[in-house]
Amino acid sequence: ETTIQMKKEILSLERRGNWMQVDIYFEFFNPGPEKELTVGFVTPPAVGDITEDEENHPQVKDFMVMAGDRILPYKVTKMEQSGFRVSEKLANGFDFVYHFTVRFAKGITVIRHSYLYRGGSSVEASAEFYYRLTTGTSWAGGAIGDFELNINMGDDSYYAVPAAFTTTTADWTMVGVGRIGKIRQYNPYGDEEGGHRLRMVMQRRGKLQLRSKDFRPLKDIFIMVYQLHNEMNLWIENKEKDELATLLDIIREDNSDSLIRLLTVFQLRLFRNLNYARAGYAFKDEALTKAFLKYTWYIPDPAIKPKQAKDYYIPKEIMKKIVEEEARRK
Repeated sequence: ETTIQMKKEILSLERRGNWMQVDIYFEFFNPGPEKELTVGFVTPPAVGDITEDEENHPQVKDFMVMAGDRILPYKVTKMEQSGFRVSEKLANGFDFVYHFTVRFAKGITVIRHSYLYRGGSSVEASAEFYYRLTTGTSWAGGAIGDFELNINMGDDSYYAVPAAFTTTTADWTMVGVGRIGKIRQYNPYGDEEGGHRLRMVMQRRGKLQLRSKDFRPLKDIFIMVYQLHNEMNLWIENKEKDELATLLDIIREDNSDSLIRLLTVFQLRLFRNLNYARAGYAFKDEALTKAFLKYTWYIPDPAIKPKQAKDYYIPKEIMKKIVEEEARRK
């Protein structure tokens, strides 16, 4: 289609366990006479530890689409069987396409989508969600006129998002209470040229938002909740060596007893208070506050009580050994 423009898109992503609730509002502008078109929504198949039956379906459920004030019927077809010809940059033959017919009157036509999308996991991330954003540039003009993205990963979430979708840095805003880290180049496999340019987000409560005019995305969305052994590499934004993260990775191993005995008195204190810091506890001890403030996830909150801390980083069995070692030295 070479005449109809995407004038506006509001994309809302809200995590629900292993699933992401996706709600989208589109405004399309048709400058010419009324026309009827088949519109397709492309989505990949289910992947990972799945059954053969699940493999024959996309990672989407409860799909609904509305044009104007009408909920539309739709069909789901494998791309290679659909007859659609789409650039390989936008879809692969094994992808699925939800397709439906829309009548575009002259002027503005509003289309809404709503569905649940299943995220994945890997040795790199405990939860990862992707969304194909670049398809928006395939409409006339190659741009989304007015774009808004809202991400809600839930209260007390720590996750990564892209640093940019175009040649310029994405202007992320925290709506609510939280903190957005600086731009990082990170590849858990050590290749500085690969991986992601990202920003870490500590979302205490609220949502992360991006708004842009004449939006021409060159990259798609990823949202990563990293496994702890990868997350620790992103705790500190400068090149300062993080001894706490290095030691934490070691003492969580099976031979923790002998290693805990080698920790200094202050290191023991840091580990004993690490879960409290991650919960946002505001320490009265300035030395502890200073030590934890360099971490992107630490946002002191005077309302937080110690009992609200979960076993974020130090499991109970390790915490018991740390407390016993402190007692032994007294």
